[in-house]
Amino acid sequence: MSITSTILKSVILAAGLGTAMAVTTAQAALVTDPNDARSWQGATVGTFALKVYGADTLANRQLVVNNQLLDDSVFDPTGYTSATLKSTAWSTAYNAGGCKGTSSDTTGTGSYAYTCASTANFTQLSSYANSVDNKWFQSSGTIGDTVFDLGFQATKAAVFNSIDHGPLPGEAIESTVYLSNDLVNWTQGVLERVWLEGHELNTGILWDGFVYAVGTGTTNTFRYASTIHGGPGALRVDGDDEINAIMGLEADFTPVTVPEPAALGLFGLGLLGLGAARRRFRVV
Repeated sequence: MSITSTILKSVILAAGLGTAMAVTTAQAALVTDPNDARSWQGATVGTFALKVYGADTLANRQLVVNNQLLDDSVFDPTGYTSATLKSTAWSTAYNAGGCKGTSSDTTGTGSYAYTCASTANFTQLSSYANSVDNKWFQSSGTIGDTVFDLGFQATKAAVFNSIDHGPLPGEAIESTVYLSNDLVNWTQGVLERVWLEGHELNTGILWDGFVYAVGTGTTNTFRYASTIHGGPGALRVDGDDEINAIMGLEADFTPVTVPEPAALGLFGLGLLGLGAARRRFRVV
């Protein structure tokens, strides 16, 4: 094999690792029976028919199924990059973010218990917002205050929430998400998918559940997402929400791996090596 071919193969392999990882996360366990009798922390197919479409009827439960709204699986965010909380007048204000919470149960004891911390600056708040874990914060009620940079042009945005009490799914989906490319014009997100088991592999952890994805309802992409507590897209409005993290998705609900600086450097070195090899080939 030539030097050029070897370098090119290495570059393609490095660039393709993220794609290979993404394929597994896109697998779905969609709920396909409008009369499915299962309950997820008290929420049923009928509950979603009522909350999303206005009434628990067979026709609306069929809409839940037809629109592939519910996925009875765990959304695995391992290896993917969460969105980054942006610096705004709200997020940099003293003690922004309401309760900066840490959910206590990490083993599946069936507890919603949490503790709140007082944080005084943007760096501390960001530690509750920028990764999928057991830490969360509370959004502003104003569009454009609580803003996440997804890192690329996304077609969907996944919202990782933390649950502090029932009833569900209202206490999990209690935000409205707005989407934008310019931080000026905002489009209300449309609820498109709910991963009923959340993101923790231990499904006995009750504060985790009902990870959900929104989109524009079109193929339009967006770079930014702004969350507010309550609002027209929330299934419950009680003055607060608990946001764990946000993540941009492709049209098929597949996450995107945003390359780390080291990976980008490796990719650049590969391209430089490829160029050098091609130059040597021309000289010979």
